[in-house]
Amino acid sequence: MKKLNGWLHLWLGLITGLITFIVSITGCLYVFIDEIRELAYRDRCYVQIENVPYQPLSVMVAQAQAAVPASHEIVRADIQPAPGRTWVFRAGAKYRVYVNPYTADVIYVEDQNREFFRVVLELHRNLLLGKEIGQPIVAYSILIFLLLCLSGLVLWWPKKWNRKHLKKSFTVKWKASFKRLNYDLHNVWGFYMLIPALVLAMTGLVYSFSWFDQAFTYSFSGGQHRTQWEIPKSAPTGGSDKRGLDSAFADVLRRYPKADMVSMRVREAEDAPYDFQVRMLKSRTYHFEWLYYDRQTAQLLYAYGTDDLNTADKIRAMNFDLHVGSFMGLPSKIFAFICSMFCASLPLTGFLIWYNRKWGKKKKRRA
Repeated sequence: MKKLNGWLHLWLGLITGLITFIVSITGCLYVFIDEIRELAYRDRCYVQIENVPYQPLSVMVAQAQAAVPASHEIVRADIQPAPGRTWVFRAGAKYRVYVNPYTADVIYVEDQNREFFRVVLELHRNLLLGKEIGQPIVAYSILIFLLLCLSGLVLWWPKKWNRKHLKKSFTVKWKASFKRLNYDLHNVWGFYMLIPALVLAMTGLVYSFSWFDQAFTYSFSGGQHRTQWEIPKSAPTGGSDKRGLDSAFADVLRRYPKADMVSMRVREAEDAPYDFQVRMLKSRTYHFEWLYYDRQTAQLLYAYGTDDLNTADKIRAMNFDLHVGSFMGLPSKIFAFICSMFCASLPLTGFLIWYNRKWGKKKKRRA
């Protein structure tokens, strides 16, 4: 069994190593995507602060829609109420429109197909091979990585629990030869990073397989099922009167003046309510409030937030923050970056171990 485990660990690692490396490296970049975007795209993310009220949201939606082809309808607005920030309107999956909230002028129209960080995200999700081909390849490769973590624990396990073997399993010989140092980085640090690597892999698999999503949530919630939230119906407005939208949004800002971001989803159905998700803390999607307003009267129909979730819902809501390391702010982001970088190193150090064992001995014999 030990030989079989070692054989599977080797060949599954060699087969999926390149994909694991790509997914891990792009994951490193995505950890700090908000911070990097704000630095790289400062001219489109920020505007000069003016001592005037914000323009009505309905006006900015219309301005954003006019800036893109009519075939790409505005489906979402990401609004950061902090002074001096532009508001971002998403037109389908192709465009992002940055609007000055003081004047309703369009600052920039971003083509997502050519935007660097979008390319990084798609590389992370599907290797730029599309949802039908690339996403299953990535998903099954990460599932194999999860199994490799467990088989690696078996290979790491000390033969004897005495001082000599424990020292070899728990310490890195920094002054040893490159071959030994490479082995220790793969084996010893692989043990120390086992749990973070498992967390990154499992939280990623939640987005890949519905069965894993259900099993993961069910297992870690003590057998609970997620709540099926029903979106309330709204009285139709006929599509022309947008005063309800402006009133509803004003009420959201009044209720949550310190919100980090307000995301509005534009739903097509005439009886669909105005839909606002409020993110309370920067880069943390787990702390949220969700509100639904009537289109005609701007009356609050229904609201729920983090405090209203059961254990299964809370685990699922925390999944993204765990995956990108934002659950504790900057310290956990740095830790997630280091863990993801280490995951990227595992295929490299593993390959070198195999190469040195297979080819290094031949070179030594020839010498």
